[in-house]
Amino acid sequence: MTSHRSLFTHLLSIAFALFVATTSARARADEAAARQHFKRGVELYDRKQYQPALEEFRAAYAEKPSPGIKQNVALCLKGLGRPVEAATAFDEALDEGEGTLRPDVRAAMEQELTELSKVVATVRIKAIAAADKRPVEKARLTVDGTPLSPAAARRPIRLEPGIHVFTAHADGLADPPEKKLSLLAGSPVDATFELGALPGTLVIVPSVPDAIVQVDALDPRDTKPVKGAWTFELPPGPHHVIVSGPGYQTTMMDVVVSSAAKAEYPVSVLRPGELPPVYTAPARKPPPPQKTRYLVPMLSYEGQSMRLAPVLGERAGGTKRAFTGASGGVRLGYRASRSFALEIYGDVGQLTESYAITAAADQSTTKVIHWQVTPGVRFATVGPVRFTTAMGIGVHGLHVDADVYTKPGLTSVRTSHQGSGIGASWLVDMGMQFDVGSLFVEAVAFFDMHGVGSTRDDDTNERMLYSSPGTRAGVRIGLGISF
Repeated sequence: MTSHRSLFTHLLSIAFALFVATTSARARADEAAARQHFKRGVELYDRKQYQPALEEFRAAYAEKPSPGIKQNVALCLKGLGRPVEAATAFDEALDEGEGTLRPDVRAAMEQELTELSKVVATVRIKAIAAADKRPVEKARLTVDGTPLSPAAARRPIRLEPGIHVFTAHADGLADPPEKKLSLLAGSPVDATFELGALPGTLVIVPSVPDAIVQVDALDPRDTKPVKGAWTFELPPGPHHVIVSGPGYQTTMMDVVVSSAAKAEYPVSVLRPGELPPVYTAPARKPPPPQKTRYLVPMLSYEGQSMRLAPVLGERAGGTKRAFTGASGGVRLGYRASRSFALEIYGDVGQLTESYAITAAADQSTTKVIHWQVTPGVRFATVGPVRFTTAMGIGVHGLHVDADVYTKPGLTSVRTSHQGSGIGASWLVDMGMQFDVGSLFVEAVAFFDMHGVGSTRDDDTNERMLYSSPGTRAGVRIGLGISF
């Protein structure tokens, strides 16, 4: 028994060795034939005999497929003036050589594709599931009725420029509507099919009980008619409806069914010579009245350069000081049109500067409280984000409160000064407005030119500020409320 088993094992080993030797010999023979065809193809290509060279390269590829041989097939097709087939062959060569082609070879093929793409149409087709938007791997695609290879989902599809019809199908999923695309040379197009969209419900309700309804059947023999209301589930997309009946005119209409939605269409069926019913438009709510008034509370950050007079302890001719501060205000407006408004603006703020007068050890501080009331006009562009600018002339008031430290002798002397004045002002701003629901946000830059010469010391009646008029400038943010 043992000797029989050893003999069987020995015979099996011999058979396996013969199989390996035969397979290796066949592989060597295939490679030798491929080399011979390839060499002959190169010779013919060099002599510009593209058709026989193409046949030799295809024979070599059949013996031993490789992206290099497919590249030569593409070059022959290009030489024969068949750019669509040549571009497709280059795409296949790049796909087959993914990760193995040398960078210079890949760059050469991509350059050839760039040139061919100028004269051929290119489209990329993607098939995804309607439920989760994931790619459908086993989708079957067609173009102009011709099935495409499974690799078409990962490679560009090269076609002659013109109008082409594409379809997609996958087992177990609803077919999407076909796509009719107009393709131009040099203008790549992406198209996506959503498979498996949920069907919609279409209900046709004729005005007479014995009417016959047909859907997607121009020939009445193609569909069994249903009397009365017609209800059925249909794939999303356009559908053709025919409503007829004995003694009545035939009515045809096109309807669109949406995924997972119900569409109901009442149809009036008329006898010959009858006029259609008078159309009565549904009642519509009038648009809400436009709000013409608005209120804008505002906050500002501002600065101003002022020349302080000798009454405040400065040298003859005054000394220029830089003041900074903030103000709060409110603006009330009336919109005369969408881009023009009348306004009145008011604000109150304070500017402060601390500084040392020569030889004084302590810091002097001057506060300037200002207020203004300014009527003006505002212009704005139209839209939710708009440019705005305004200008107005009004009344401007200043109150100066200064604690001044000077050193006329050995010790510093503190003096307090107060004074007020009223003058005219010219206010200009420009910036942007942004709608936020029923409100709007405003951000603008502004400058206010106003008189300062009337501001005089309460005790001496001397001018406290020189260089009139002064200019205050800054940025302002406001929140508008329309009513």
